[in-house]
Amino acid sequence: MSNFLSEASDCVIFDLDGTLIDSIGDITDCVNILRRQRGAAECSAEIVRAAVGNGARVLCEKIMPDILRPDESTEDLFLEFRGIYIEVASDHSRDIHWLPGSLGLLDHLRDMNIPRAILTNKPRSVTEALMPRLDQHGPWAAVVCPEDAGAPKPDPSGLISILEKLNCVVEKTLLVGDSAVDFMTGINAGVRTVGLRGGYGTATPPEPDLWIDDLAQLIPR
Repeated sequence: MSNFLSEASDCVIFDLDGTLIDSIGDITDCVNILRRQRGAAECSAEIVRAAVGNGARVLCEKIMPDILRPDESTEDLFLEFRGIYIEVASDHSRDIHWLPGSLGLLDHLRDMNIPRAILTNKPRSVTEALMPRLDQHGPWAAVVCPEDAGAPKPDPSGLISILEKLNCVVEKTLLVGDSAVDFMTGINAGVRTVGLRGGYGTATPPEPDLWIDDLAQLIPR
């Protein structure tokens, strides 16, 4: 595994939710704030976890169509959900739950002067609200959201934009994620992928180039 990382000298790009941080608690809180406001039953964290990975719009489509009002669209519902999520993400009293091994790997990459980037399907506005706390373990060479790329993962536009910005060679770049969305993004851009087991969403093909159980497994020993 250490050899796998040693070949990624240009950049290591991370998915955010389910790879670097565990945000299911925050996302579930946001879903249920909206559901309570509309007099609907709450969703369990397990239901929310299974719907995460393709962005907040898809999340709303999957688990909140029952609270959609006759006079509004799914986009309206998404915008209301996003507003709640921004408020929750801006609450600095909430701790960010870094996943096991993430901080050790980030520190190792920093010490080795290997650029670190984030490629997420989280909305830009929500990501910006989190950045003051994410930056405590920066710096980040790039942070790309769907709005920046023009399309969410698995469209490779965001990944390609990072490669171009940092002048990275695909053979020397690594994409670390937890779902098939991430792995397909890597395939679409010709970038090798590492999959973190136990992440969000459902386990479906394609497979990553390497599976790990803890991000610390990528650190050379």
